[in-house]
Amino acid sequence: MDQRERLHAVLRGEKIDRVLCGFWNHFSPQEWTGKASVRAHLDYYEKVKPDLLKVMNEHLYRMEKPISHVSDWQGLRELPWESTGYDEYLEEFRMLRSELPKDLPLFATVHGVLVSAYHATEEPGYFGNLDNLVTRHLREDPETVAQALETVVSTLSKLITKLVEAGADGIFYAALGGEAQRFEQSIFEKYVKPLDAAVIDHIKDQGAISILHICKGDTNIPMYAGINADIINWALHESPYTLTDGRRLFPGKTLLGGFDDRSGVLVDGTAQEIAEKAADIVAEAGRERFILGADCTLPEDIEIAHLRAVMEAARDL
Repeated sequence: MDQRERLHAVLRGEKIDRVLCGFWNHFSPQEWTGKASVRAHLDYYEKVKPDLLKVMNEHLYRMEKPISHVSDWQGLRELPWESTGYDEYLEEFRMLRSELPKDLPLFATVHGVLVSAYHATEEPGYFGNLDNLVTRHLREDPETVAQALETVVSTLSKLITKLVEAGADGIFYAALGGEAQRFEQSIFEKYVKPLDAAVIDHIKDQGAISILHICKGDTNIPMYAGINADIINWALHESPYTLTDGRRLFPGKTLLGGFDDRSGVLVDGTAQEIAEKAADIVAEAGRERFILGADCTLPEDIEIAHLRAVMEAARDL
């Protein structure tokens, strides 16, 4: 059974010879794009040998015009593909696919609809502001803004189609906006959730695997129930929702995670402590439809030996 066959068996709920692992980390700004990004991913793969690999995406969404006032969203048009800047990302992905093992499941990162719109309207890195422009405007005039955000769905769908054609086994879809304090649940479920669900459905339509990464802490995880992703991942250690809760909220789905990405044994534990923690996580989650991973992307200075310790422990679980 090769790596791709193992992953598909896990998604079907079948027992396989070991627990799979999927970890990814940030790279330095000098390695965000181009050939340097490709080299960084290849170096990471050679050191860690994960069972699946996520390709980072530092190419941010663009809009046809600046957005300052809520009225600016009216009549928003989708940029022509050649103006999106995503061709550079596709080229990086193609280079990686050609250099990595043929059977390695490769996932391309696609930023969620809301955070993509944020990237195009404000300085990146501060989405956590609960009153950023996109959030504020969506509260003020949800009908107008949500309709404009359909153009984001369309562009991301085109990107996903091209990534699958370039050899992506799946898409790591980083959804933001579900923090408990950002929107009233009624606003989220009526206007935000359908946008994310549409992208996930498009991934499925392309015959690819979808990972729904519910980003940020203090997230209202139940609001994402019903989105038809194959794999679910969230900030377990910044949330009251456990892996056991995940089994209830996302029946029949594969869960990804278990380790804290910023503290705890994965960051500063011994190999023995890491192995024990891995065993505890699998005991809680169950061996079927589960992939060992972390809450989110790991810091760039994570000890590779710690990731290798998880991989070795997983072979015995």
